[in-house]
Amino acid sequence: MRLSRVCMRALRTASQSHRAMSSRRANELYQPGITPFMIPTRKEGSADHPTEQPSVVERVLAEHGRDWTVTEEIDAHKSHGLMSWTQAGAPGIHITKAEGVYFWDAKGDRKMDFNSMAMCTHHGHTIDPTIIDAITNQIKTVPYAYPGMFSSSIRSRLQKLLADICPGDLNTFMFPSSGAEANEGALRLARRFTGRNKIMTRHRSYHGGTTAALTATGDFRKWAGEGLASGDFVKFWDPYPYSFSLGETEEEVCAASLAALAEAVAYEGPHNVAAIMIESITGTNGVLPPPAGYLEGLRALCDQHGILLICDEVMAGFGRSGKLFGFSHAQSVIPDLVTFAKGVNGAVLPLAGIGMRQHIADFFRENTYMVGSTYHSHPVAMASGYAALQVMLRDGLVENAARLGPVMEECMNVLLERHPSVKQARNRGLFGAFDVQRNRQGTFIGAVDAPLDPAMVEFKNVLYDSGLFTMMRGHTVFTNPPLVITEEELRAGFDLIDQALQILDDRMDDA
Repeated sequence: MRLSRVCMRALRTASQSHRAMSSRRANELYQPGITPFMIPTRKEGSADHPTEQPSVVERVLAEHGRDWTVTEEIDAHKSHGLMSWTQAGAPGIHITKAEGVYFWDAKGDRKMDFNSMAMCTHHGHTIDPTIIDAITNQIKTVPYAYPGMFSSSIRSRLQKLLADICPGDLNTFMFPSSGAEANEGALRLARRFTGRNKIMTRHRSYHGGTTAALTATGDFRKWAGEGLASGDFVKFWDPYPYSFSLGETEEEVCAASLAALAEAVAYEGPHNVAAIMIESITGTNGVLPPPAGYLEGLRALCDQHGILLICDEVMAGFGRSGKLFGFSHAQSVIPDLVTFAKGVNGAVLPLAGIGMRQHIADFFRENTYMVGSTYHSHPVAMASGYAALQVMLRDGLVENAARLGPVMEECMNVLLERHPSVKQARNRGLFGAFDVQRNRQGTFIGAVDAPLDPAMVEFKNVLYDSGLFTMMRGHTVFTNPPLVITEEELRAGFDLIDQALQILDDRMDDA
């Protein structure tokens, strides 16, 4: 069927009109610098005097450009945030200010931070001006460099500084963003270097919240990662198991635990084991320094079978124990790979590291490896670490932890003497913890994978109200203040604990 000339002209006119309208609408929406997101939603007012309403962007910027009340901040967190490692509804403690070894909560009350938040704020909460300047200057010069293709001045300097202060031939470094990522990378490097797959780790251990690091973990947190990672992770007993003993003396414990490990390696097949990874000083599973001779024996076992020794220094590293690293308490021991985070820059920015010995670095200069991420070796984070390590050296933070270690031990002994609820206590430098019992027979007041016992909750609340915050798990109370703490502050913190412990003494089954 053929259309008449009139119909054809009508269709052309309608089409041109539609295109013109569409073009005008497009010009309204897509003017240079304008997006539909920014167009006013409507106009109000009289027909002669319309009032243009703010755009979405204008409203958002106005909302986030004004001052908020503390109540508004807390409400926003409750509505739009989740805490880590806890139930969804837990609001957490809202911090409004922090200085030195103290922080202030939403009520304006000052609290002593007796756990360095989570064993990481080595420099305290007052950041040295040189660290702030280093971060600021790095942002102004090279704020980002893709880690797989670019080096930078700050990367070179941080690597050289670490090589200068680390023991032995630990002289080559990579910089992921977290301790878990560092441990993941170390595991991949070990498997690639040895050509073996099995990784052996201890039951009372924690190596991070990512999939492989969580699978390497020995405590109950590993349950969240089971079924997600590849196999070939093997657990072995620590020198200090949770519910039984390997000996009466330190020598007996050391000998029995090393013998058990040697047998476990034999059953797994030494030729299958790529690495044994340990926390040099067990952290959140109780702050457990190894018995004398254990690290030396572990090093010898690894050397015998060509197994790499990986020391996880995420918590113990950079002075927490009164030495640069936890493994430094065994002077002859140098791990093949060392992982670190937290204390390397006092947690002012996300920064971690993998250190390796010369023979491993030489291998990877000739062979491929699959370790890296977008934020790997981030220049601004590395600048914070470079400056923070110099502050650590200048101000003697490692030496301060060593000097105050005996003071903490003295304070722990006072708690043991005065309070029947305190079962046992230990520390290495400013890395400490004590355990609470519910009766004089030594029964722990709670399991590590269970919510705190009501008496522990009351103790924690009273302690917080008196002015001290610290972390507690099951039956363990942690004592890990910032490395800048003074002796007077340290003793004041233990005085508060001493006073609050009466609650747990009164709640004992045989009080």
